[in-house]
Amino acid sequence: VPASEIAILFRTNSQSEIYEQALADAGVPYQLRGAERFFDRPEVRKAGVALRGAARFGANDSLLDDAVDLPSQVRAVLAGEGWTSVPPAGSGAVRERWESLAALVNLAQDFAAARPDATLGDLVAELDERANAQHAPTVQGVTLASLHSAKGLEWDAVFVVGVAEGMMPITYARTDEQIEEERRLLYVGVTRARERLYVSWSLSRSPGGRPVRRPSRFLDGLRPGSSATTGRTSIGGTGGIERGVSAFGAATTALTPRRTSRTPARCRVCGRTLSDAGEMKLMRCDDCPSDMDEGLYERLREWRAVQAQRSGQPAFCVFTDRTLVAIAEALPADERELARVPGVGARKLGRYGADVLAICAGRDVGEQDSGD
Repeated sequence: VPASEIAILFRTNSQSEIYEQALADAGVPYQLRGAERFFDRPEVRKAGVALRGAARFGANDSLLDDAVDLPSQVRAVLAGEGWTSVPPAGSGAVRERWESLAALVNLAQDFAAARPDATLGDLVAELDERANAQHAPTVQGVTLASLHSAKGLEWDAVFVVGVAEGMMPITYARTDEQIEEERRLLYVGVTRARERLYVSWSLSRSPGGRPVRRPSRFLDGLRPGSSATTGRTSIGGTGGIERGVSAFGAATTALTPRRTSRTPARCRVCGRTLSDAGEMKLMRCDDCPSDMDEGLYERLREWRAVQAQRSGQPAFCVFTDRTLVAIAEALPADERELARVPGVGARKLGRYGADVLAICAGRDVGEQDSGD
């Protein structure tokens, strides 16, 4: 399925950031429909300025007097921008602004959990890196859209994400009429798919967190073990695709979660479990010693600058700094080893692999290996 025929649909615009970041990290082009990109939103830009100022003034900023850790520092700063611990009632612009600020608070909590010693300045640098990554030129990419903005559109493959209680139906939908409106909104989402539909939800707010979330009540009758629905058939067995008459009153297709056991990523130096995406890319903690070939890293950076200039795109669109560090540490000798480096996908391997392997081998770019 071409990227232009894939859509990721969500309930609120504030949910877009995590998918913008994931697609940018994977080098997958995307376009945001019906809303500004997360880091382009006025409230997010203003919050970034406030956080940057607080990081600069540090202990001299009175806003941080009672803050004891990074998350509390962020909450203190964003409180001045309109964030509150209790979300505003109702929907509309006020609620969307709060959701954007709450997404920054959640991001700070996840960042602090992954890097307990991180400072406010470290978080600001992380936000800047994410903002830059999300500004890569995008053409014919995956569509990110809210359920509201997806009305009237169709794609070959659609992912409806975050279909959990509290988000679908959303928390402020309390009356029967509001609940039914939420049901109709989800129906809009699941009928946007021409061929393939995937419905998903997370069990916890962050990776490795306590599984406290429940799938939406609207999925009852679609999931294995939920209340039965007439006419349902199973395709692919347990954990596969189920097709049948759903709670929406129409034929739908849903991909139910597969239970898989994954070995957690661990630092190859100290053995600590890694949760930060950047550390997982390097397969080591940021604080652990690096065995990187500094000369190779500089040659890779010079080569990247030339490639970026030729293609007219930012350097990080070729490879991010972390990927170059990972390459300089791994010293790949062939395509198989290079493909194992996080951040080197099939597309970049095909486009840049020969050059990178030549540089790692100490040859000039374009020079053929004689095999001697």
